[in-house]
Amino acid sequence: MTRESKVDEQASDYSFLAGGLVYRLLNRVGLMKPDLRGAWGRVVVMSFITYVPLLVLACVQGVGFGSTVKIPFSHDLSEVCRFLLVPPLLILAEFVVEPWLLQVVKHARENLIDASELEKLDKFLSSSLRWRNSNLVELALLIFTFGSVWFEAQVMPHSTVTSWRQLPSTDAPTLAWYWYANFAKPLLRFIWLRWLWRYLLWSFFLFRLSRLSLSIRPTHPDQKGGLAFIATGHARFSIIAFAFGVQATGILADQILWYGRTLFSFKYEIAGALMFMLFIFLTPLLAFTGKLLDGKRIGLFQYGALADEYTAAFHEKWIRCERGNEPLLGTGDIQSLADLGNSYSVVREMQVCLIDKGNVMTFAAATLTPFVPLLLTVYPFDELVKNLPKAIL
Repeated sequence: MTRESKVDEQASDYSFLAGGLVYRLLNRVGLMKPDLRGAWGRVVVMSFITYVPLLVLACVQGVGFGSTVKIPFSHDLSEVCRFLLVPPLLILAEFVVEPWLLQVVKHARENLIDASELEKLDKFLSSSLRWRNSNLVELALLIFTFGSVWFEAQVMPHSTVTSWRQLPSTDAPTLAWYWYANFAKPLLRFIWLRWLWRYLLWSFFLFRLSRLSLSIRPTHPDQKGGLAFIATGHARFSIIAFAFGVQATGILADQILWYGRTLFSFKYEIAGALMFMLFIFLTPLLAFTGKLLDGKRIGLFQYGALADEYTAAFHEKWIRCERGNEPLLGTGDIQSLADLGNSYSVVREMQVCLIDKGNVMTFAAATLTPFVPLLLTVYPFDELVKNLPKAIL
């Protein structure tokens, strides 16, 4: 088997997501089946070890439903979003993100990287694979998540509103709170940090990919030198931005419903969350700007030189009447001149940044869409349905 075929085989099996200590443990107990049924199985298991025990323990001590406390567990929207909506999004995101990342790697190998640079690309991929499979990293994430939640529980001030976290009679922590602080919340935070670690590996891979010798094609119809496929694959991370928006929406909903805050009082927080998401998810695409600038500059010079040569010959032949007896009608020279002009226009209009209106809107919509239901706290439903399309369009 040649080196190139080995490279192609490695690329087809490569994954930025499947690997690590937790992955191997879940695979050993049969929870990492590589299909949608396996993902839904993990979603069900996650619900049964987080939300269901919390609800049962809260009900046992009388703080799950009813009016013994102002915020019973079943009415705590932040926890409903945290444990019933966010985990399915983070788990199912693997099926949205991973196939596109593999396609980006494969396409880059076959069409973007010079043959002389394939060995360097192999080293980059192997390095990312080692970090992805690092037991030390995931153990550090586990220690950090459980330790940070425990620390928060010790230093965070008690809420002035009675909730399922304290017994109504003694203000002592409930059993549900112990499960929440010592297992459920740290587990979900670990899933978040694990996704962040995978995303950092992918972002660093894009950075190193941008340092290689790339085949930039200035006349490529995607107007990005043939690199638009990278931004297309990267945009699939918008589901993570959506999950972030869902969790943030639950927190704001509690503040509005139980603590008397208004949606407009959070305008700066929402704007900050949007800016943060755009910064996190769009910054890696800037790594290719230098290559695109070079590609456009070289393309303008090369196609400009070609246009000079062709137009000079065209002028000599058809304007200075050196065409002999060749008829003007039916000649392909004029069409070739038009095609050359179109090619030069494509090079001139080539974009030098993979960030455009499309991917900005993709991540912005993913982040802000979960906040839309909060508008019902400001506007009646019928008025919102009537005016929202006008505001969007």
